[in-house]
Amino acid sequence: MEQRAQIEKVISVFLFAGLFLNLFFVYFAQERLYRTETFGDNSLGAEKYIRILSVVCIFFTVFLSLFAARTKYKISVFFPYLLLLFTLTLNFLISGADISNMTHVMNTKGIGTWICLGVIFVSYSDERYENFKKFIFLAAIYISILTLYNFVDFGIGGWRSQALSKYRVYGVNYIWIAPYAFLILKNHKKLKWLRVYIIIMGIVLSLVIQTRSFLIIYFVTILFDFFNTKKKGGYMILLGIGAVILTYLVLNTQILSASFELLMNRGTNDTRTEQLKVFLAQLDFFHLITGSGVFASYSLGAEAWTSVDNQWLYLIWWGGLIPFLCYAFLSGGIPIYMLFKGGLSYETKVECFVLVIWFLGLSGLAIFSTMSVDLFFIIMSIILGRVLYKFSNNIP
Repeated sequence: MEQRAQIEKVISVFLFAGLFLNLFFVYFAQERLYRTETFGDNSLGAEKYIRILSVVCIFFTVFLSLFAARTKYKISVFFPYLLLLFTLTLNFLISGADISNMTHVMNTKGIGTWICLGVIFVSYSDERYENFKKFIFLAAIYISILTLYNFVDFGIGGWRSQALSKYRVYGVNYIWIAPYAFLILKNHKKLKWLRVYIIIMGIVLSLVIQTRSFLIIYFVTILFDFFNTKKKGGYMILLGIGAVILTYLVLNTQILSASFELLMNRGTNDTRTEQLKVFLAQLDFFHLITGSGVFASYSLGAEAWTSVDNQWLYLIWWGGLIPFLCYAFLSGGIPIYMLFKGGLSYETKVECFVLVIWFLGLSGLAIFSTMSVDLFFIIMSIILGRVLYKFSNNIP
C-alpha cells in the first residue's frame, strides 16, 4: 500500500511539473510566433529546454500511469490507445523520421504527441483530478494576464495577421481552457466572479484575433450553461446586462472597436473550401488506409503544403485509418455514447460537452487547434481520461 502511494505521488509530481512547464512555455511560444511574423525569426533560444523538459515529464507520467492504471480502465480503452501508438510509431519509423530528433518527435505528426495522449490514464485519481481543476483555473488566469499585458503594451495591430502574431497562441490555449473552467465553476458560489471573468476574457480574446469559430464555441458554451441553470429568468437578466456592457466596450474602446470592425470586414470570407478541394483532389485511397507518412505533402498552387485545417482528414491522410478510428472512438465515440446514455452528474456532462466541442473543433470548427504536445492538447487528454475512467467503471 505504501509503495502504491509513492507511485501515485511520483505520477502527480511529474504530471504537474509537465503541465506548469508547458503553461510557462505558452509565453515563449507566443513571442516566437511574433518574431516569426515580424522578423522571420523562427528560432528557439534556451527556452526550448522548458518545452523539452515539459514533454519529458509528461512522458514519464504516461509510462508510470500505464502501469498504475492497468486495472482502472476497460480493455476497450487500453487497446485502442496501444494500437494507435503502435501504428503511428511504425508509421514514424517507416517514414524515415529520426527518433533522436526532437523536432521530428514533437512535431504534430511526431510520436511525442501520441505518447502525451497517454495522460488519459492519470485521471482515475480523484485527488489528482481535483488538483488538475485548480491548475485549469490558474492557467486561465495566467493566460488572461499575459493577454491584458499585450493589450497595454501592443494593442491589437492594424490587421488580423498582426493581432494573431501577438495573441494566437493565447487564444488557442484559452479556448480549450475557458469553457471547462467557466462551466465547472458553476456550483462554486465564492468563485462566481472568476467564471464570469474567464468567459468575458475568452470572448474579448476571440474578438481581438477575429476568430468567428471561437466566438461560436463561447456562444454554445453559454447556451449549455443556460440550459443547466434552474433560475432562467435571473440568468437572462444577467446575460442581458453582460451583453449591454460588452456592446458598450466594443463601441467605446479602441481595441475592441477596431477588432470588431476588422471581424466585420472579414464578412463571409471563406478561407478553407478551396484548400479542402485541392487537398481532396490529391488524396490517394490506398494512402488513406496506410497513411502517407510524417513527411507527406500536397500541392497548393506553387507551394507544397504539409497540413490541412480539418484535423480528422489530416490524421487519416498522414497516419492512416487505424489511428483515425482509434482516436475518434476514444475522443468522440465514448463521450457521445455517455451523453446519449443519460443519467450523468453535472460534472460528467460538462466533461462530455467540452469533448464533443473538441471533436467538432478538430473537424474545422476551431482553427489552429491540433493534436500536438501543446498545453491545450494535454489538458483535453486529461479531461478525456476522466470520462474514459467513468465509462470504464460505470460512474455517472
